Amino acid sequence: MKTCIAADIGGTKMLIAEVTAEGKIISKLRFETGGISKEAIMEKLICGVKEYEKQIGWLSGTRPPQIGIGINGIIDPVKGIWKKLGVEDTEVAVVEKIEKELKIRCFIDNDVKCTVMAENQFGAGRKCKNMVYINVGTGLAAGVIANGKVIRGTDGFAGEIGFMNFTDGQGPHVEMLASGMGIRSQAKLLLEKYPDSLLKNRVESGVTGWDVFQAAEQGDAMAAQILDDMVRMNALMISNLTCVLSPEIVVLGGGLISNGTLLKRVQDAVLPKAKQHLERGVVLTGLDPAYAGLMGAATIGLGYQQQYDESKQR
Repeated sequence: MKTCIAADIGGTKMLIAEVTAEGKIISKLRFETGGISKEAIMEKLICGVKEYEKQIGWLSGTRPPQIGIGINGIIDPVKGIWKKLGVEDTEVAVVEKIEKELKIRCFIDNDVKCTVMAENQFGAGRKCKNMVYINVGTGLAAGVIANGKVIRGTDGFAGEIGFMNFTDGQGPHVEMLASGMGIRSQAKLLLEKYPDSLLKNRVESGVTGWDVFQAAEQGDAMAAQILDDMVRMNALMISNLTCVLSPEIVVLGGGLISNGTLLKRVQDAVLPKAKQHLERGVVLTGLDPAYAGLMGAATIGLGYQQQYDESKQR
C-alpha cells in the first residue's frame, strides 16, 4: 500500500503522521513548536520522524519514500525554501536539509495552499475546478484553485486575505476582526465600552474563541459584538472574493468555524448578489477539522501537488 509521511507545522505545534493514498491517517504524533526558530523546527521535525519510526513504525515496515510538509508562511515549493517573513528573518532550505537527513524525497508548501488541495482531493471541494478554502483560526488565510490550478501570485503571497482592509485604511485589517488574533485584540478594545463583561478577567491573559462562544450563550453583550463583527467581516470577505474569483464553492475550516456555531450566520450574511453565483454554496470543511492541515501535507507528499501547478515541480 502506498503511503507518505505528512508533517503539519503550525505556530504552536507540529503533527507528524503516516497517511495512505486514499487519505487515511494511520497514526500520528504531536510535538510543540512555539517560540523556537525555523532551524530548530526543522531539527525537531527530523527527530520527530525518527521518534515516530521508533514508537509506532511504518505500515510496510520501512520508511515511506516521500514526505509532504505544510508550513505556515510564504513558501517556494519549487526551490524547496521556507522564505523569510520579516526583515530579520532568514530563509531556510527545508527540502535540501530534510532530504539529506532522512534520505527520502521532500515536498513543501504553504499550509493553507496544501489544505485547499486536500479539500479538492478528499473533502468538500472534490472535483471542483474553481474553489476557495478559507482557514478561520488564529489568523486568516485562503487557498484558491482557479481553472484547476493553485493561485500563488508573484512571490507566493496570494491568499493572505487577513491583510485585506474594508475601512479605507481607517480601521483594522480583516484578520483583526475575523480571526482568533482579532478576538484577543477586539476584547481589549471593547472592554472600556463593556466594563462588566463576563470576559473582563480573561482580557489580559488572552480571550479565546471558546471564551467568547460561552459568554455569548450567557447573553454577554461584548461577546455578542465580537461575534457579530466576525460574522460581518467573514461574510463581506467571502462576498468580495466571490465577485473577484467566481468559485463554485467556498469551503470554511479552522478552529473558529469548525464547531458550527458561526457557520449558518456567515452563510446567511453573504451578500445575495455573490451568493447566487456560488453553485455549491458556502460549506464547512469536508475534512476532519483537527487534521485538515495534516491532510494537506499528505496531499503534496502523495504527489498531488504537481497537477495544481503550472510551474515545474521537483
